Amino acid sequence: MGGHLGRVGTLSWSGPSLSSGSRDRTICMRDVRSAPPFTSQLVGHKQEVCGLRWAHDGSQLASGGNDNKLFIWSPHGTSPLLRFSDHTAAVKALAWSPHQNGLLASGGGTADRCIRFWNTQTATALSALDTGSQVCNLCWSCTVNELVSSHGYSQNQIVVWRYSSMAKVATLSGHTMRVLYLALSPDGQTVVSGAGDETLRFWNVFPQARRTTGDEAAPFSRAYTVR
Repeated sequence: MGGHLGRVGTLSWSGPSLSSGSRDRTICMRDVRSAPPFTSQLVGHKQEVCGLRWAHDGSQLASGGNDNKLFIWSPHGTSPLLRFSDHTAAVKALAWSPHQNGLLASGGGTADRCIRFWNTQTATALSALDTGSQVCNLCWSCTVNELVSSHGYSQNQIVVWRYSSMAKVATLSGHTMRVLYLALSPDGQTVVSGAGDETLRFWNVFPQARRTTGDEAAPFSRAYTVR
């Protein structure tokens, strides 16, 4: 798929729609059912687009840039609906809450270190927490109202937070370099992390959404168990 003039560093899906963010400072919106290269192009960031995340219902797209900006876009427009400039470093980590419409978490880089929360339905900043290290990725649990953050310099760890008190539930250590990627298993229990140390680690973090019978095989039975 063409369209960008620089490297593509971030992708986000919403149904058949694929959005890509690039070093060329643009976001390309594609419907994979249509002919390439893209259906529309969003321009707003002044530096590389390094974070993208669609809301669960597909109503809004969040983008973060190396210009320290966080933008909210409509799927039907080419100008940002909202512009936030509270972060003081690149905004790569983004996660929408599955428990409350319009609740967005964003994480800043080394010079910022904060997780910030936003209500995009009212265009308001809700709260901020200094985590003490670069925020690389964010992942919200679908079974409980908790948030997972992964970090780089100087801690290279994963933290589970209870929203909205932001009390620490667990600190997960083991990676020796910054933890760049997080993904949640389909059953909502296991978090997989990928780091610059070239390892993947599986963590049993969250409770079951429903109780299974004893005959069902437990996925990732060799994962690190948190609780």
